[in-house]
Amino acid sequence: MKRICLSLFILLLAFAAMAQDEVIFEISRKKALVGSASPVRIYINGAEVTKLLNGGSYIYKALIDKTKPVIIQANAGLLKKREITINVGEGNKCVLETGFSGASIFLNLLSGGVNMPGTGAVADVKVDREDLSISYTATQTHASDTIRQQWLSKGGRIMGTSYIGGASYTRMSDDMFSMTGMGGNITITMSLLNFKVPEYEPGLKTWHSSVFGFTGSDQFFVTKTKIDAPPPVGTMTDKSFNINMMFSFNGGYTVGLGKFKNETKWKGAALELTYRPSLVISLPTNGGKGDLSLNMMGFGFDVNFNSFTSNAAKLAPKAQSKLTFFALPPIKDMPLFVSVGFGLTFYQKM
Repeated sequence: MKRICLSLFILLLAFAAMAQDEVIFEISRKKALVGSASPVRIYINGAEVTKLLNGGSYIYKALIDKTKPVIIQANAGLLKKREITINVGEGNKCVLETGFSGASIFLNLLSGGVNMPGTGAVADVKVDREDLSISYTATQTHASDTIRQQWLSKGGRIMGTSYIGGASYTRMSDDMFSMTGMGGNITITMSLLNFKVPEYEPGLKTWHSSVFGFTGSDQFFVTKTKIDAPPPVGTMTDKSFNINMMFSFNGGYTVGLGKFKNETKWKGAALELTYRPSLVISLPTNGGKGDLSLNMMGFGFDVNFNSFTSNAAKLAPKAQSKLTFFALPPIKDMPLFVSVGFGLTFYQKM
């Protein structure tokens, strides 16, 4: 059991690490007389990484998900800041320059990536030398175009995490023995897909992707066992409460069928068929001994009701409905197992 938990923990870490690359940010501040006394704070994806003095430089290394745009900000106090959004290039090294140009602060990407339209913030104070008026201006460009451009140019991996509650049925029988069980289950599934937003057109628009991941399920059963033995034993029946844990590794294909409700919103259903070899752990409930078995013949069919909005900060941040069907055929001494469930799936761009 400890080995299984350790393996699942390692698998979770592997999922998280798959989308990460080490990226080097080489940041320098151009030496200038104006603003020389003010430090320039540099933020990458919202976290402060350095404070540059006049003419200073800094090298910052970080694990970055290159499928997402990186937001970099230079801040020289409350009233002066610049923000740019970039896609990191293949070389995994970005060279940036900041500093003061007159009374304003600048932030430029010199190499190692591509500037993206979209998220950008500019705030500055200006003094008119002629009439000595003072003005403060702050502007903000929303992230919608950045995300849309990112999807259209690259697509990318997304992770779907599903939380399902369902009903289960199990049965096993031979000439003199039969066992039937009914119960419920709580299931969590994590799946990786490679998603690309279809181009906007009227009518039916589809998308498709391979999918792989894993499923963990807690199952609770009340089973009725019946044995028809020859005399003098005769017929015996027994009822018991059972708890199982099931872990499945999933691989298959998904096809999305739907249409655009407007230029940015696709709505429909994704049909997903997966092969699911499953490890089943039977936990003792009456002081008996547990059991561990492997069934290589599992399969699943899921229907995800999706709504993908290309101008959201994340892919489908709202929960989506999910209908699931899962079956394990009776193999050797393992019973037939069928589960039907309904729940929610949350998608996140990796």
